[in-house]
Amino acid sequence: MKGAQGASSRARACRRPAGALRVPWILALAAALLAMHAAGCSSSTPEKTVRDFIRARAAGDDHRAAGLTLEGDLGDYPGGEAYLSESDISLQVGPVSVEGDRATVTALFRWDGQEVEVPYVVRRAGSRWKVSLKETVELWLPGEENGGT
Repeated sequence: MKGAQGASSRARACRRPAGALRVPWILALAAALLAMHAAGCSSSTPEKTVRDFIRARAAGDDHRAAGLTLEGDLGDYPGGEAYLSESDISLQVGPVSVEGDRATVTALFRWDGQEVEVPYVVRRAGSRWKVSLKETVELWLPGEENGGT
């Protein structure tokens, strides 16, 4: 009887608590999600790209804004987003028209009872969407040779 009792207590001592198996899985999942985010696998949409581009320009962060473009450089891009921080203008992004790897996103700017819709062209570059300055400028200024690059 003593032997059975000893074996029983050893078996209990070797058992893991019920939640112990969950912790490694949760940590592994958290690490995988963090790695995906760090690798740039977070969700990228045309709307988010345009919103982030406009906000970066308004904040004066041209380096970040340039990183959100296909060109990677703002060059002589004529957009006036940089002046938004000096005004009381609200921004709404959408609607979006997507055709394959190309999307047109409309940004709606409102101030003092007025509103202006401004289209931006966004293209898929790998798993990310990026603003195409050249195509955006061509929408704004048909016939513009340089297209902001």
